[in-house]
Amino acid sequence: MSTATIASLVFFVFSLIAAAAIEILGSLLRKFAGETGINQWVFVMVPALFAMLFALIIYQGAQHRIRRLGESVSRGILVMLFTWLSFSTLASWTWCPRHDFGSCLGIAVIVIGWIGGGPMLFVALGAGILTGVLIIRKPKPRIE
Repeated sequence: MSTATIASLVFFVFSLIAAAAIEILGSLLRKFAGETGINQWVFVMVPALFAMLFALIIYQGAQHRIRRLGESVSRGILVMLFTWLSFSTLASWTWCPRHDFGSCLGIAVIVIGWIGGGPMLFVALGAGILTGVLIIRKPKPRIE
């Protein structure tokens, strides 16, 4: 299995846990989903799928480039920044009128960052560290 595939699966699981925690603990996401007329679990799955996609792209060839844990964590932060902006764009596109998309996108970026900032940081650090450990660790020699 390639490094990018492993990273995408790790980011998917971490993002799914974080988004589910937001859904279970907070009613803001439930209200937002109700206003847009979209199932609330879509708002749980979509950020996890975005994180999986961006991790697959950003961690391409990472086994040759990542030598320290901090390099993996910085890639993890980049994955979550792209996820945050993509999800904000998607939420603005589904919720706001087309003529007011720009100002609505600015508000969505702030609100989604406010609601999901902590869990997104958890995903970026946790998944970045775990992926870095999996990339950096030396495989055990095979006994034949």
